[in-house]
Amino acid sequence: MAGLERGKRKPTVKRCPTPPRFAGEMLSVLSDVMSVENLDSVLHKIASTVAELFSVRALIISVLDENDQVFRVRATYGYEPERAEKLRKFTYSQQRMKKDLDERYKVMENVYFVRPGPEEFVKADEQFYFHLTDITKPRGNPEEWHELDYMKFLFRDREGVTNGYIEVIEPVNKRTFDTATIEAMQIFSQLAGVAIENAKMYQQRVEEAQRSKFLSDIIAHDINNYNQAVTSYLAMAQADGQDAKSTHKFLERASSSAWSISELIQRASKLAKIEEEGAANMGPIELGEVLKASAASVLRESADHKVRIDLNLGGNRYFATGNELAEEIFTNILKNAVEYDPHEAVVVEVSIGEFFVDYMRYWCVSVADNGIGIPDSKKNLVFGRFNGLEGGLPASGLGLSIVRAVVEAYHGMVWVEDRVPGDHSKGSVFRVALPMTSSS
Repeated sequence: MAGLERGKRKPTVKRCPTPPRFAGEMLSVLSDVMSVENLDSVLHKIASTVAELFSVRALIISVLDENDQVFRVRATYGYEPERAEKLRKFTYSQQRMKKDLDERYKVMENVYFVRPGPEEFVKADEQFYFHLTDITKPRGNPEEWHELDYMKFLFRDREGVTNGYIEVIEPVNKRTFDTATIEAMQIFSQLAGVAIENAKMYQQRVEEAQRSKFLSDIIAHDINNYNQAVTSYLAMAQADGQDAKSTHKFLERASSSAWSISELIQRASKLAKIEEEGAANMGPIELGEVLKASAASVLRESADHKVRIDLNLGGNRYFATGNELAEEIFTNILKNAVEYDPHEAVVVEVSIGEFFVDYMRYWCVSVADNGIGIPDSKKNLVFGRFNGLEGGLPASGLGLSIVRAVVEAYHGMVWVEDRVPGDHSKGSVFRVALPMTSSS
């Protein structure tokens, strides 16, 4: 949110000679907040604890994204679910943060009380407020909390770098906090910052352990299934009474299953690498060229079938942020579209359009197929590692796991819808939204 204009008086808080209150209550909840668990759980506990302990109606918690060097809203309190979901897409730049951390707004160490005027209201911030008509309301009693007011409590890491903050949007009584309350909130915020850093380290260790265990999980899960298929087909090929044609058919199926093991290992290694290294060497990519390359690759692999991929690109150029992994996204989606279409002649339609989420602009690639479709109960599951689509041999789902991993590394979105709304049996539309960028 915008800062104060230069020349305005530094915000003040009521002085209180008494020591910080809430000590007993804080001690009773800190053991719970300081427990080591995943980051989102810790943030949720901190948000609800601050709200209940200090009578806060609404607040947000933002954490530094170390890759993009922006602060992202990770937890909210006091907002209905749909609005909270929108707020969690909000980012706060380092430049904007510096405006809020001006010495004029500092009320004590790591605490900043920003009281902007109506002329400083930023349209994109209106999602944080509850009473938009009060934004232009003149300030009266300095102890009253104005609609535009907010107070930041900073978290700092072991090196003293700001890595997050609690931002109080509105107290329950709409009055400014007294000094004793702010001191107590400051102490709690410092301890909460330690809990957040511990949770981040814990989460990193868990993810590393999961990645190191990943290939062995694949071996135990899918490779065993394919080996059973190979063994079964070989047994049928060797069975007494088989003619040469049947024997040849079973041997071909055994060979196909064996090659599937090799492809599975390659995909597992690729996914592990993406999750380990993230998206490196990011820059502008032209989605039309990426789609052409992906379509050509899938058509080569499907040369024995009647497959047509219609690229409806409109003669335009579509630049998004990505790297050489982008082709993996659309190659895997197109492979699924072909593989799970039971028709003799397979037709897949691809198009690109604009997509907006609040102030963010994306190119949205839509891949529409005429396949077996995906029931609503499974739409959110198909991007998991071991949630393959129905039909055929046991599927690992790794192709769509790779799609999700790359898209998330690009800060994009991926989801699936019914091609005919309300009737999943008519096929699916996979949509991939990637942030727009310029060509240079």
